[in-house]
Amino acid sequence: MANKAGFCSGVKRAVAIAQECFDDDLNWYTLGPLVHNQAVVDYLHEHGIDTVNSMQEIKDSPAGIIIRSHGVPPSIMTEAEELGLTVRDATCPLVKQVHEIVASLRDEKYDIVVFGDRDHPEVQALLGWCDNQAIVLDDPAAIHAVKESRRMGVVSQTTKDEKAFSRLVEVIRTRTDELKVFNTICPATRLRQQAARELCTRVDVMLVIGDSKSSNTATLTKECLDTGVKTYRIQHSSEIDDDWFRDASSVGITAGASTPDWIIKEVVERMTEMENNQAEAEKQAETESIVQDPVQENIEGQQEESFAKMEAEMADFATPSKGDILTGRVIQVLDDEVMVDVGGKSEGIIPLREMSLKEVDSAKELVKVGDEIEVLVLKWDDDGTILLSKKKVDTQKVLDKIEESYKEGMIIEGTVTDSVKGGLLVDVGIVAFLPASHVEDGYARNLDEYIGRVLNFKIIEFNRNKRRGSQVVLSRKDLVAEEKNLLKKSFWENIEEGQTRTGKIKRLVDYGAFIDLGGYEGLLHVSEMDHKRIDHPSDIMHEGDEIEVYILGLDRDKERVSLSRKKLLKSPWQNFVEKYNEGDIIEGTVVRTAPFGAFIELDPGVDGLVHISQLANRRIEKPEDVVTINEKVNVKILSIDPEEKRVGLSIRALYEEQEQQEVQEYMDQQEGE
Repeated sequence: MANKAGFCSGVKRAVAIAQECFDDDLNWYTLGPLVHNQAVVDYLHEHGIDTVNSMQEIKDSPAGIIIRSHGVPPSIMTEAEELGLTVRDATCPLVKQVHEIVASLRDEKYDIVVFGDRDHPEVQALLGWCDNQAIVLDDPAAIHAVKESRRMGVVSQTTKDEKAFSRLVEVIRTRTDELKVFNTICPATRLRQQAARELCTRVDVMLVIGDSKSSNTATLTKECLDTGVKTYRIQHSSEIDDDWFRDASSVGITAGASTPDWIIKEVVERMTEMENNQAEAEKQAETESIVQDPVQENIEGQQEESFAKMEAEMADFATPSKGDILTGRVIQVLDDEVMVDVGGKSEGIIPLREMSLKEVDSAKELVKVGDEIEVLVLKWDDDGTILLSKKKVDTQKVLDKIEESYKEGMIIEGTVTDSVKGGLLVDVGIVAFLPASHVEDGYARNLDEYIGRVLNFKIIEFNRNKRRGSQVVLSRKDLVAEEKNLLKKSFWENIEEGQTRTGKIKRLVDYGAFIDLGGYEGLLHVSEMDHKRIDHPSDIMHEGDEIEVYILGLDRDKERVSLSRKKLLKSPWQNFVEKYNEGDIIEGTVVRTAPFGAFIELDPGVDGLVHISQLANRRIEKPEDVVTINEKVNVKILSIDPEEKRVGLSIRALYEEQEQQEVQEYMDQQEGE
């Protein structure tokens, strides 16, 4: 099973909104299928929510309409209001974001290109948000339909293929002077495609579960086919054909973002049933292939005598039974199996899959001839060979230790190995499950960043007999909270205003950055980031960066810390005074004018004044007669007052110097003649 499959958060939200209407007194409808999956549509119908293609079809009152996850144009909302319908908007939040983007591009007079299927309801809704002023392309090869334009903006249907979108963008770049690109492909779509591609490398056949009308399922199917693995797209378990797996030893399963869990479960159960039936058939075929003949009967007669003799020789030997744990000596090691002498007259075989809790390529990595190991009897084969397992003994030992830790409330250590739906997998000797809600004492935004980390955990659930799901469920929520409290206490005991600390940027917001100071987070306001104006914190810093900050203020009662980066930086004036001297000629920008002169920006944060008398080599009425706002001008520094932070400038001096130079050149020329 792919580790990313089935309902995405947008679909879950839409179904949850619909479920809230099950017991409502209103007559509820969805405008078009809530999601592209007939099983979900049928499920809603069973609970009294029907699908209509137009709100004009709704005749009963009072009634309500559920806007499906694909969204609708603004006109639909207006129509619903005019008809007096109650509206529940189940539009996917990501799709809503795309609506806002195209509306903004329309307002800014960009030519809009939408990568998507024109007939898909999401694209139909999207067009309504830009007054249908957009070109829709479903294939990068259709770029000839796009005319050259000065300003263009590109968005994508959320369920399209990202590689194809990138190809389209690269071609469009050649057709415009200014391009705005918004990769609006849903992260859930990307994750499902990535997980499916990875799974394709490990299986012989792939099943993709999803409705025939589902765009994201179609894209998922194409991704699997592109890997070269044999791939079948199905809507439910009844479509599975036994012949698909005739030459396959492993089968992968994935599902589109609109496929409900119960459909996935039915497919998995059907495949499990097929696997069991196949094993039973193979065993039956082996039994039926034995042909009795006179020679065989004679052999069997001789065997009866041998068995009688054997019984006498083994009178004191207790035959191992299924489930017995024995100590044996390794007598042969191959890559795919190990032979073990467990006493008696038969050797035991441990297949590679039963050697270790961890995956290995060869049994030679684990044991050598002569080693004594504990094994569990799985079964007796017909030829008298005992099938053994070392892994199950190891599992029992690990479970015993974990159970003891669970009962005593001990903390255990484990390594995070993978992220799955709803949480993380952790190696604690066996695979345990860490729910996403127990990763931190708050919300953990990116579970993948924990993979590979060795952490401490508490065991919150233990059931050694559990057959489905994890036998061990972990939590680090309380441990993290305890550690933070200790760090927090230490922080407030040692922090003082005026200190300089090194911290890590935890998250960026419009108004600043939250800095982890080792036990507590302080706010670095955007106004304290630099001496110059910062539009957004991300312009000069990134999450995860380490920076030095100055403790600007402390409110111990409210437990607030104000930080400054600006305090640790040289001021614009310091930089200016170090770079320039009186008499230097530099370029600046006219930023504002006044009756007495013009202010010139020389460096970010440093302005100088050109008095009206210094603007020209003639008398002028007002500064605007010779300069304009945002004009680049050369000026001469007449004076620098570091104390008052004032710079006196002149443009007239440049004219005078130029005139003097011209006169001198003329005089030199006269002398030469």
